Amino acid sequence: MNQPRNHSLQLSDAESSLHASAGEIILLTGHAGSGKTLWLKRLAGLIEPPAGTTVTLNGIITKKTKQPIRMLFDRWPPVWLGQTVGEELLFGLGIQSEQQDLEQTLSEWGLSELALTSGLETLNRVQLLRLSLAAISLARPAIALFDNPTSALAQEDAVTLSAEIARRSKQSDTIIVVACNRWHDWRSCASQIWRISSPDALPQPRGQA
Repeated sequence: MNQPRNHSLQLSDAESSLHASAGEIILLTGHAGSGKTLWLKRLAGLIEPPAGTTVTLNGIITKKTKQPIRMLFDRWPPVWLGQTVGEELLFGLGIQSEQQDLEQTLSEWGLSELALTSGLETLNRVQLLRLSLAAISLARPAIALFDNPTSALAQEDAVTLSAEIARRSKQSDTIIVVACNRWHDWRSCASQIWRISSPDALPQPRGQA
């Protein structure tokens, strides 16, 4: 088994800084339009942070890091990367994996009823999310960035899924950052809450959930 990596994420400006470590779930909160999705893209290195602000992963600016980063957006209908469940799990990994390992991963995410050869067009929204999460867990990214992953689900499904993610995150080497309008779905699972007041202001800590 691979040993966990001690990943560290830091956001800082001239006045303050925020830190997150592997195994933590960071919840981004803020009103609609405050910049939650924008900050996810900044954390991914897709967009430059505001002037005077730095975002680093393991001491390296995220735009220049070679560590894997995965993003999950709430998108329906979905944009599939593969043709089958098995292809979707392995897309972009550049590795081969034993069938039993892939089936075990599906089972761990509550998808034991799906065959690796199953087409993707019949999956419902909950199955879509679970399959995406299974693929992310196989990739073992340094950071996983989730944008409103459960907002379209029934609250019971949302709370169940967030609890599963939290349980697995504690044994992982991934930092999870969740931006969610329905923040109460995640509050009990979050290690830290970062409040966004405006798009160009550094998020402010709100303590542990």
